[in-house]
Amino acid sequence: MSETDRYDASAALKPLKSFQRRTVDYVFRRFYEDENTTRQFLVADEVGLGKTMVARGLIARAIERLWDTVDRIDVLYICSNQAIAAQNINRLNVMGRQAFSLPTRMTLLPLQLSGEHGLSRNKVNFISLTPGTTFDLRSSTGVMQERALLFHLLRKDIQPSTGLRNLLQVYAGPEGWANSVRSMSLEGIDTDLINNFRAAVAANNEVMTELTDLCGQFRRRRKHYPDEMASRRNVVIGQLRSMLSHICVDALEPDLIIMDEFQRFNELLHGDHDAAMLAQELFNYTDRDGNEARTLLLSATPYRMLTLSGDDAEEGDHYKEVQETLGFLFGRAKGKQIAADLAREMTGFRNDLFGLPDSRNQAFGRKEGIEARLREVISRTERVNNTKDRDSM
Repeated sequence: MSETDRYDASAALKPLKSFQRRTVDYVFRRFYEDENTTRQFLVADEVGLGKTMVARGLIARAIERLWDTVDRIDVLYICSNQAIAAQNINRLNVMGRQAFSLPTRMTLLPLQLSGEHGLSRNKVNFISLTPGTTFDLRSSTGVMQERALLFHLLRKDIQPSTGLRNLLQVYAGPEGWANSVRSMSLEGIDTDLINNFRAAVAANNEVMTELTDLCGQFRRRRKHYPDEMASRRNVVIGQLRSMLSHICVDALEPDLIIMDEFQRFNELLHGDHDAAMLAQELFNYTDRDGNEARTLLLSATPYRMLTLSGDDAEEGDHYKEVQETLGFLFGRAKGKQIAADLAREMTGFRNDLFGLPDSRNQAFGRKEGIEARLREVISRTERVNNTKDRDSM
């Protein structure tokens, strides 16, 4: 099919088994059709039942729905392993076109958006991300390519630009740094992204004042800088990288985000560090027309089943992980309160079980209430040997 042909999901849905199709249709309804839709959903199917096929079917239905209402549809696949991400993004690619891998940092996204084959030229993009690199802001000065991009983005605002160039060189050798700056270009990069970043820096008086002062001090290149200058330099570069990464989230325009085996990077869902805040901007993305990103979590084991006491205790708290996951699934505004309410109901259900048989009716009522609430954001299919199709929900 050509880029202008309206997408038809039927071919991608045809290979699905009946239980996989039921899950696809249910999640799609919860994302787009129900009166009280959700932006986050967990598919926790048993190992081996084809969660990737479910994700593929959901992607197909989402593209079909969004085709006429979204100018560019971006499907993000987040996986902890770069090799697996590159492999699975092709399995999820229902369009059969080139998939983009973004194993580099979010700050280098402008380079992916530009050029003849850039994201902005496609109706649908499939993009794989790996948290260990994409959201990595731990090294304040980043990599040389990031700093070369920052130089070209800011050189018009910091004059003369010699101090900025020296400041951003950090520990790179003179020849390598010169080649990196020379080979970097803003040609083809989205002008809105460039202007938004420059405006964000200019509007931040603290960063702009510190950057201007430091560029004056770095006007003369030295082999070694005093520790205080180097420390201040590293801090301001870290701030610039963080600002650019947040501007890049808007440029990515996520519509559907797939997080595979999300428990391996659970901290991205509810942490308060830079990487988590950056990831959460993706999860909470809404474009200028009001189209909201949806996030699908995939995991057969979304939390640890047991925390032992004593010397043999496993790392992590399974009950806390359940609460945090529920808080994310029900949304930032009300998730924590709903998770707390469910925790009280689960405690009540546990007490009802201890009171059997006298508390039988109360236990059943509480159980049905908990299940109904959980089904708003969670689906699980398990094999049941005594059923014909071994696919009982």
